Amino acid sequence: MDLDQLDRALEVLGSLDPGALPLHHAQVFLYVAQEESCTYKQIQDRFEISNASASRIVNSLGEHARHRKSCLGLVEVVIDPREGRRYLVRLSKKGAAVKRALAAVA
Repeated sequence: MDLDQLDRALEVLGSLDPGALPLHHAQVFLYVAQEESCTYKQIQDRFEISNASASRIVNSLGEHARHRKSCLGLVEVVIDPREGRRYLVRLSKKGAAVKRALAAVA
């Protein structure tokens, strides 16, 4: 990806809610988009963050952010069908549309 493509990709992400998507949140969104679904533990390990930080980031990317005025609705959290005590993070329909928009930039 060259710098023009990166610039256009950041414009796509920035257009969601200007100022509401910090870089580390965008990185988590891109990770979820690449993995199709992942656990909080995988996010923790990949970005070397605490469980609380992973939870806050996922919540802000999802529909239910307790500490934010607006939610981006890019991911959803579902119970893992293989392990009922575990949750999976995956793209919502809106998140999948953003993923397609980003793919069109490249």
